[in-house]
Amino acid sequence: MANTIRIKRSTGSAAPTTLQNAELSYSEGVAGGGTLFIGVGTGGAGGSATSVIAIGGPSVYASKSYVDSAISNANLSNYLTTSAAASTYLSQATAASTYATQSSVSTAISNVINAAPAALDTLKELADALGSDAAFSTTVTTSISGKLAKASNLSDVADVSAARTNLGLGSMATQSAGNVAITGGSIDNVTLDGGTY
Repeated sequence: MANTIRIKRSTGSAAPTTLQNAELSYSEGVAGGGTLFIGVGTGGAGGSATSVIAIGGPSVYASKSYVDSAISNANLSNYLTTSAAASTYLSQATAASTYATQSSVSTAISNVINAAPAALDTLKELADALGSDAAFSTTVTTSISGKLAKASNLSDVADVSAARTNLGLGSMATQSAGNVAITGGSIDNVTLDGGTY
């Protein structure tokens, strides 16, 4: 048969005045349930306790029912008044002017997007549109610098001879309009006019 271990008990709510070292005591009178105490001292088990410490119960570890009861019985007006809150604690008005609210964050995001089309209203979409090129400006500038200037009317072509050949113009393009030499081949549908005198 198992042994029964008993500890000191009291119907009161106060801690025991004396306990031996490592001795337990249970006081039943605390509202919501009792409190368990232990004697702490020197000399090993059975030595004199120099202090008595609460180690369990609602006065040490609050149960849900104990907390619910404490909240329902609390008179918050004793701790926080409207005037005290306004001068000491953060008010709604102060929060709205000092800290970001959902509305202010939404407005800031809208300002950043600034009616951008849906395909370009996130940073990822912008990065994708730029080819994820961190040096996009340099890349575009380099690409443009290799193009011909419209105002130069092809006078800035680097290799004129190769350009004529690529266009199929051959030597015909370099002859004087008043003195064109044609060698070989045939000419069809040409009208020769000797002019008048």
